Amino acid sequence: MIGKEVPVEVGWFNMLIKKLNIDKLNISTNRLIEIGMYLGIGFLTGFLLRRCAGYVFVVVLSIVGLFILHQFEVITITVNPVKMQELFGIQQTVTLDTNVLMIYWEWIKLNMALVLSFSIGLLIGLRLG
Repeated sequence: MIGKEVPVEVGWFNMLIKKLNIDKLNISTNRLIEIGMYLGIGFLTGFLLRRCAGYVFVVVLSIVGLFILHQFEVITITVNPVKMQELFGIQQTVTLDTNVLMIYWEWIKLNMALVLSFSIGLLIGLRLG
């Protein structure tokens, strides 16, 4: 019996922790906080969307009404996109293409971790709401 060692099996959870080590992913703590915030915002959005669908419909209808009034120049709405991006800490894409879908796609690629965490939070919120 001397010399025989029993192999220790590593569980899937421990193996996952070793593979997803934060130091290997090169993610700063600020980026982790952003990802967690977007996950929470996505969860809250999905939860409220599921619970308060009637109210959400009224708010969306009101925003569409304001947009129509703005188009007919009944009211004037001014939004400063640079300040909004600074407020939410979203990186701006620099593209020369005029295709709006390509600009959105570039933004999604630039902020992939935030988009994924928001989407996962939204799906969890919709499921649990």
